[in-house]
Amino acid sequence: MTRCTSGGNTRREAIGLYREIPVIRKDQKEKSLTTSPFNEYNSPKCHIGGLIMKLIEQGAIYCSNSRCHSPMDIENEKCPICGGTKCYVRLYWQGKLYSYRRDDDGEIFRVFTAVQKLEEINKAINNKRVPFRPKEFSDASQQLRHFEIQFQEYLEEKESELKAGELSPEYFRTIKSYNRNHFPYWSGWDVKTIGREDIALFKQKILHQLPGIKTRKNVLNSLHAFFSWMFDNGRIDRIPPFPLIKGDNAAPRRAIRPETQREGLENIPTRHRDPIEFMMKTGLRPGECIAILVKSVKVEQRVVWVERALSGSTYVETTKNKSKLPIPLNDKALEIVKRNIKGKFPNDFLFINPDTGRGYSRKGLWKIWRDNSGSDVRLYEATRHSYCTQIVPLTDPLTAQRLMRHKDRRSTDNYYHAYSDILLDVVQRMDNNVVNLKARKKSGRHTKGTE
Repeated sequence: MTRCTSGGNTRREAIGLYREIPVIRKDQKEKSLTTSPFNEYNSPKCHIGGLIMKLIEQGAIYCSNSRCHSPMDIENEKCPICGGTKCYVRLYWQGKLYSYRRDDDGEIFRVFTAVQKLEEINKAINNKRVPFRPKEFSDASQQLRHFEIQFQEYLEEKESELKAGELSPEYFRTIKSYNRNHFPYWSGWDVKTIGREDIALFKQKILHQLPGIKTRKNVLNSLHAFFSWMFDNGRIDRIPPFPLIKGDNAAPRRAIRPETQREGLENIPTRHRDPIEFMMKTGLRPGECIAILVKSVKVEQRVVWVERALSGSTYVETTKNKSKLPIPLNDKALEIVKRNIKGKFPNDFLFINPDTGRGYSRKGLWKIWRDNSGSDVRLYEATRHSYCTQIVPLTDPLTAQRLMRHKDRRSTDNYYHAYSDILLDVVQRMDNNVVNLKARKKSGRHTKGTE
């Protein structure tokens, strides 16, 4: 049996000591080794007597003094030989010795944090679904697993997708904003240790401060996408369960009738009226409308190809649904097109802001409508939502979905807002039908009796 000698242990002696000290599991009452059968260690030179070696199942805690390296006194949280409080974790695994010296914050272990490290290691050892890899618990690997480092790598990959045209600039700007404003909460966290309870606490402390429920959902969805990326790349072994965010406190969307649209347009300065009216007649999104080039318009075919959009402050050669489709032009939309393509080259914008000589911006159009229309309905509602509400009663659901360029019919349903008087007319006809049915039955009985 290997014995401890005064002044510290050699590498071989330390390993031998570790292998022969009895394991004290978490679910057992902590005992002093002086009351165990191993009290032969109880000597002034070794000072193992009185220790509570909280080995759990694998590993041990040793003094980090370079001249000592004695097993730590867990009960008193110091070295029984030199009195030092700094320590490190040793693990003998499959014939190799591994040492771990720093906690998640990069600080040298004290007994409390070393015990936490051992518990984490043993939890990984006992996880039968994933092979235990000791190097993943090294100081360097643990630093690399910090949330902020992993998220920076995630952003770099997303930036490369952005440059390749596979990602919307607006989405990239949004996740960078979330990282800057909300995700510092996770700074210093090891991504492998983040679980359901931690994310629920993040929701309670950070997300509940945001006024909009939709914004809360978007931030949480962005975080989930990041964890999915780590899982797909082997950075974590599983995606922790995410809490649900219920409800919706956003203001209800509205639609307006054609006559109300005309009233609003009459209040808009004539020089800015065409792009707004064009959106009303085609259902285009503002970012798509202001990105249309002259070459995308086919006057003879009475269509405009929606091939690009403004995402953030960048023009992208795709649309929100990643599709390029033609939009039919009715008489009014065709008139607007013919008026705006005169004297322009194929790569010129269809709509030019006469105040700046450049293309319109989404914010600029929104401000023109807000300041001049006299309506409390927002521009997106006055154009795309109203367009959908006006075409749905005129055609079948599939055609309405195609005109809205939605991939899912449920999206079209969300844009349709039946006018209250139409709904009233429907329920009113229900009573009228009952009256008419009774009248027909009565008339039938009267005719039969006469015969």
